[in-house]
Amino acid sequence: MTTQNTTHSKKRHTAQPGPIVLKRRTIYILPSKAGLGLALVLFIMLLGSMNYNNSMGYALSFLLGSMAMVSMLHTHRTLLGLRIEAGKVLPVFAGESATFQLWIDNRGQVARHALVWQHDTIDIPADQRVSIDISVPTSQRGRVFLGRLKVYTRFPLGLFHAWSYIHLDTSTLVYPQPLGHRNLPLGEQSQNTGEGSPHETGGDDFIGYRDYNVGDSPRHIDWKAVARGRNWMIKEFGGLSAAQVWLTWDDVSMLNNLEVALSQLSLWILVAESQGAQYGLKIPTCSFEPNSGEQHRELCLQALALYALPKEIS
Repeated sequence: MTTQNTTHSKKRHTAQPGPIVLKRRTIYILPSKAGLGLALVLFIMLLGSMNYNNSMGYALSFLLGSMAMVSMLHTHRTLLGLRIEAGKVLPVFAGESATFQLWIDNRGQVARHALVWQHDTIDIPADQRVSIDISVPTSQRGRVFLGRLKVYTRFPLGLFHAWSYIHLDTSTLVYPQPLGHRNLPLGEQSQNTGEGSPHETGGDDFIGYRDYNVGDSPRHIDWKAVARGRNWMIKEFGGLSAAQVWLTWDDVSMLNNLEVALSQLSLWILVAESQGAQYGLKIPTCSFEPNSGEQHRELCLQALALYALPKEIS
């Protein structure tokens, strides 16, 4: 199966909510190269039989031709009646591949063989259903659609190539890629107790990076980045398990690039969540009070993924 995906809010109007059942009018079939070769051989055999009035030649030509026609019917019926519907799909970060699950039902009494989906070939027993995973690469935040798929088969003899297109209306969110070099904003606990500063924080939990200043401990320098020719950066550590952190648009507005700012906020959300901190998010379109947990993290990342994108047209 091949796939043509659409990112962000560009949705094909031909997409169907599913499930999709493959019918005769949606299945296409043509001879394969092997089938065309056999047709040429049969034509030559038939000409020879006619020229020499060879009854055995006639019989063999018609026998092989009949077998080819029966093969064509089996190839077509391998796809006919298959029922396809979308399964689960999880959000991903930009740069990762989204994995769409599809369920294929064979409600007939005959097994379906040699079905090619993307790069995999599968068989479906009679009256059974199987699931497959379709991988779709992502490069930008927003929403990625599964797109149009192609499934084909050449079963049983490889003489004919039958295929059909499937376009399910299913999608998932693509979160901004978690990247950035700015350290996590200080929480309320650190500000009130005096523990930690922009230049030195206690604890063993990694918070982020900041620019190198004269007098910083060499132990905290990111030597791997220096070896690659990058600017000298200091790794910052601290304990935020009881802190409340606000991640606001003002904290990233100086970056002067929308995607870079969203990536920095995305990274801060993951860092704060990993430290057990309660964090809130405040961007121009929405605000979430400080909280923690998987549901809160997903709500914040969803807001970043859809920020400043055009609304989808149904």
